[in-house]
Amino acid sequence: MTGNGENDGVTAVVLGIMQDGGLPHVGCRCPRCAAAFADGTKGDYAACLAIVDARGGRTAVYLLDATPDIKYQLNLLADWLGPHPQRPNRLRPPDAIFLTHAHMGHVGGLPQLGPEAMAVSDLPVYALPGLVELLRGNGLYRPLNAGLRWQALAAHHPIPLAADLTITPLPVPHRDEWGAGTLAFRVQGPRRSLLYLPDIDNWEAWPEAEAVLGAVDVALVDGCFYGVGELNGRLPVAHPLIPDTLVRFANIPGQLVFTHLNHTNPALEAGSAARAEITAAGAQVAFTGQTFAL
Repeated sequence: MTGNGENDGVTAVVLGIMQDGGLPHVGCRCPRCAAAFADGTKGDYAACLAIVDARGGRTAVYLLDATPDIKYQLNLLADWLGPHPQRPNRLRPPDAIFLTHAHMGHVGGLPQLGPEAMAVSDLPVYALPGLVELLRGNGLYRPLNAGLRWQALAAHHPIPLAADLTITPLPVPHRDEWGAGTLAFRVQGPRRSLLYLPDIDNWEAWPEAEAVLGAVDVALVDGCFYGVGELNGRLPVAHPLIPDTLVRFANIPGQLVFTHLNHTNPALEAGSAARAEITAAGAQVAFTGQTFAL
């Protein structure tokens, strides 16, 4: 990726589109995962988004979630991040990280920031108070926490990243084993707005869904599963199915984009009937490296 040309304003950058386990999925021998194990170019990273403000003298880079693939995802942002001020053969860290929730695919990259790896110092990490308490209170994370500056988010309260760039946390219903909460993020740029919502249990449990999705220019939403057949007889997993999401939001004025796809999802295949249905509905599947001007 490059920070030149059309991306010299405020840009959202897709850094991964997979469910927490990525592609290939650990221990999986399905044809898609087997192909990705055999050929790394057929794999993909866990869902993540960057907000890049390349205006002015110093580019600012913000990560939404810290995935287990963070070292690769930061490398995708290398031209924007630039070198570390004290260690020129290293990338500088992002300017801040915003966490959606406590599941592995969304916080599993945090240990890579600790003294054994990137060794960040005073890096702002924003999360709901319950998640801050959970991670700060974990003794295993004590060395890591020394380099992080935890910032508690308040639901619906915008965080200004620049005079014309804000990020607002929106609570959403999602499986929550620790009572720490789950967020979507609404990003308002100087020209356009974007919703990042990688996980939700179901749309019915979130009464604000239609209003929130209808009020943004781009909505990146949970596309984990296409059909119940992907579960191979297991109990239903709390994610809305893509066809149901297409029907529910058929009339929103903005662009509907699916992310956080499970490795079983047929919509991952460009020539599949699932992908054709998504395209015919005017929606799309996100791809790593995709950008949205804000």
